[in-house]
Amino acid sequence: MSGAGPRRGAGAEPSESSPEPPSPSSSRPPRSDSSPSPSPSEPTTPPPAGHAPSRQRGGASSRHAPSEAGLPCDRHLALFEEELATRPRVPAMLRRIAQYSALSPDSDTPRRVLGTLLGVAVPALQTLLGLVLVLRLPWVVGTGGVLQACSIGLLLSTCAVLTAVSLSAIATNGLDPGGCSLGLLSGALGPEAGGAVGLCAFLSAAFTAAAAALGTAEILLAYVVPGAAVLPGRGRSRRLNNGRGYGAVLLALLGLGAAAGPATTATTAAATLGPAGLVLVLLGLQAGALRAAIMGGPLHPLCLPAQPGGCLQPCPTALPHSMGNNGTQGATRVAFPGPSTHLLAQNLWPHPPEVRGRAAEGEEEEEGDDDDSSFGVLLGLSLPITSGVLWGCSRCGELRDIAGSIPAGSLGAALATTLGYLSAALLLGASVEGQLLRDKFGASLRGTPVAGVASWPSPWVPLTGALLSAVGAGLQALLGGSRLLRGLARTRALPLPHALGRGWLWPLAATVTVAELGVLLGSLDLLSPVLSVFWLTSYLGLNLACALQGLLPTPGWSPRCRLYHWAASMAGAGLCLALMLVACWYCGLLALGIGATAYKYLEYRGAQSEWGEGLRGLSLSAARFALLRLEDGRPPAASWRPQLLVLLKLDEELRATQPQVLALAAQLQAGKGLTVVGTVIPGELPCDQPRARAAEQALREGLAGAGARGFVQVLVSPGRGPGLAALVQGCGLGALRPNAVLMGWPHGWRRRHDPAAARRFVELLRVAGAGARALLVAKGPLGTGAPGGTLDIWWVVGDGRLLTLLPLLLRQHPAWRGCCVRLFTVALLEDNSVRLRRLLEAVARRRGLPAQTHVVELHDSDVSAYTYERTLMMEQRSQMLRQMRQAQAPSTAGEEEEEEEEGGLPRRGPSPGNVRRMHAAERLNEVLGQHSGGARLVLLDLPPPPPRGPRPLDNYLEFLEVLTEGLGPVLLVRGGDSESPGP
Repeated sequence: MSGAGPRRGAGAEPSESSPEPPSPSSSRPPRSDSSPSPSPSEPTTPPPAGHAPSRQRGGASSRHAPSEAGLPCDRHLALFEEELATRPRVPAMLRRIAQYSALSPDSDTPRRVLGTLLGVAVPALQTLLGLVLVLRLPWVVGTGGVLQACSIGLLLSTCAVLTAVSLSAIATNGLDPGGCSLGLLSGALGPEAGGAVGLCAFLSAAFTAAAAALGTAEILLAYVVPGAAVLPGRGRSRRLNNGRGYGAVLLALLGLGAAAGPATTATTAAATLGPAGLVLVLLGLQAGALRAAIMGGPLHPLCLPAQPGGCLQPCPTALPHSMGNNGTQGATRVAFPGPSTHLLAQNLWPHPPEVRGRAAEGEEEEEGDDDDSSFGVLLGLSLPITSGVLWGCSRCGELRDIAGSIPAGSLGAALATTLGYLSAALLLGASVEGQLLRDKFGASLRGTPVAGVASWPSPWVPLTGALLSAVGAGLQALLGGSRLLRGLARTRALPLPHALGRGWLWPLAATVTVAELGVLLGSLDLLSPVLSVFWLTSYLGLNLACALQGLLPTPGWSPRCRLYHWAASMAGAGLCLALMLVACWYCGLLALGIGATAYKYLEYRGAQSEWGEGLRGLSLSAARFALLRLEDGRPPAASWRPQLLVLLKLDEELRATQPQVLALAAQLQAGKGLTVVGTVIPGELPCDQPRARAAEQALREGLAGAGARGFVQVLVSPGRGPGLAALVQGCGLGALRPNAVLMGWPHGWRRRHDPAAARRFVELLRVAGAGARALLVAKGPLGTGAPGGTLDIWWVVGDGRLLTLLPLLLRQHPAWRGCCVRLFTVALLEDNSVRLRRLLEAVARRRGLPAQTHVVELHDSDVSAYTYERTLMMEQRSQMLRQMRQAQAPSTAGEEEEEEEEGGLPRRGPSPGNVRRMHAAERLNEVLGQHSGGARLVLLDLPPPPPRGPRPLDNYLEFLEVLTEGLGPVLLVRGGDSESPGP
């Protein structure tokens, strides 16, 4: 039950003496959900001429609109019905986006099946840490001291953590990659930086596989089967030759293991061997230290040379456990006395390597190894333990939650690696004699590694762990490197054979071939600095790119990682540069040269970049070169940004009638990109040239007053409409051309002194749409209200890319920084609102939009009598305005559009199409008022302008007035050329 509302009079056609035609949107009944809707089955007759239309809705005396045959089920969106074929509704668009597949190209595993542990943490632990702990860490601790070894561990930990934070920022930036880590890096950092980082990471992966092969060969030849070292040579050269020969064979075996298939044996082995080996090594060391502390360490007699500083030699087997200093073999000492602070204090500081003596009688003299124990050498031997940061995103296309798994897994793996390295260094320094620690190859222990002596229950525990760690790291490096190489080949940016971009055997074979170059060095000591500087170069590029993205805020860069700050990425980049120059400065310069060459080559080959960076201060020739280069190709849809043409109307005193539009442009651009402020001066040249120059100066002053920087263009034209069309079509030069038009709402379109305002506005919308320009129409008191509030986005049709981009641009300005973003969409009766909201949240995350998502359901309802009467008044008013325009300008009467009569006969009542559109405008306005009535700014899809034909143009503006009635500031948005849906 509902009471009758007040009557609305003056339904007859007004006379020319009336000051302003009656507006059907000047008043409306209060919104009420309790009023019953008229049934379409009840007969309804149009109001007779001369009778006032009634605003009464509901009740027994209310009149109902006639039922329309063939009315579409989505008549609530009738304002957009002409473009639904090309710009589908949001539910259909989101369903198309949801079918987007991002399977990893090197895996047959279905997408989104891996969690944080198996998808990120385990690959990130696939490093050479287990191998380094057994083969080199005792020598690093004995030579450099515990303090220096721990400082190296802390430096490497800081580098890995800062790089993991930058990687987490990339992962939480909203991008959903379609493959390996190269897609994630290139999508967030740009193709040039992503390609350069990817190339350095590929070389690092190949050399990591070579280091795994050389480390495995050293374990086998020095500790497992020493008699197999049969290749010719003497001393160090013999070890290098055997390392090259056996390393090449072992690398080929690793390649065969990786060739078993990314989804079968190789992936399983690479996912389990490395962490299992690392756990074995650490558990063996800790068990040995615990046993020695409780039960006492085993006796390992060491034969000391007669002169201090000599090299340790194996003692005879029959040597008693205690022997005096008078013996020819010198004194004996317990090699592993157990953890003690006294021993830790002795091993705290650096000690130079002992002078090498002669071997036992009957053995050849050992030609010296590199005795350099500088900080750079020790750092280079330890750097391979940080090679797992990028492996954390190697399978990002198969993660269930990229934004949650990569930060947690990468940071957790970096911290776990640090704890393992530091704990092993402290245990060795507190439990093993320094002279024994400095025995790099275990010659004093008859072919047993120092870490094996310190382990329990058997020396084979750390040896087995080191072998598993090397094999796991080698398989991971070969598989990850082949993925990176295939991604680089598929970009077609680098001159790589096309076969590398197809399948996985050819990229794997190429990775093994490059790794063989590293095996030619023959020693882990020689290869470690090389692979380390390439890893550090890739980390340097990643950190530097993330720092620059944060320093130069862009709409596409909005990471949600709480630990990220551009200063942290910059510190990581500086630390990486310092570490690579300290470890091996000439290798570092070579790696930097390769990365920089790749970057410039990718840039030269036409990789897209932001055109506006660095143009200031360039000469005209450089600007011309840049413009000619940008002529070819278009930027991808994901990096599209509005370059604005702001259309202003000046009054007689050359003041902008809507200065708030200029302020909005300044807030959108924030001093970046292209902004052109244009206006049309009615007149003819050269008579009005002084007025045009004065208008240019006024626009420049307006730009400066709004805090914007841009260009000014004033066009003198006999007619305002043709001048605006020419300005939209011809503004700009080459690629330096606006792609979006920002204008104000024509508030005087109902007034008699400017009856052609509606026609000019619609024609301008048509011209901009035909030129693939985006449209932004500002309506209402923009820039008012206290700081804060909400930015409400109403996404109805299309891909919504521009709608979701504008809040990101606005929130960069201090005036909008504290606003909360809310994203709304409309669901009809046939839509699944719960699934629609989940898809809407996923799209918001992918586009980096920090918004609250809402799905508003529009239930089907009948057309009310009020809507019917309101439409009739609109048509009567449109007919009156046409008569006024014909009376003022008879020469243009033939150009005016007339409303079509059905069957050539006069029609009683309003047009069914107009009734349907008016009903849609009212229903949408009702939900807009309910949810966004107090919003600081509402961003809403702009319905398409009517096509050329018999429909009056005034009706289109009337529908927009009804759509936005009762709202605050509104920005009507319409994208340019239609784009394929994407995340």
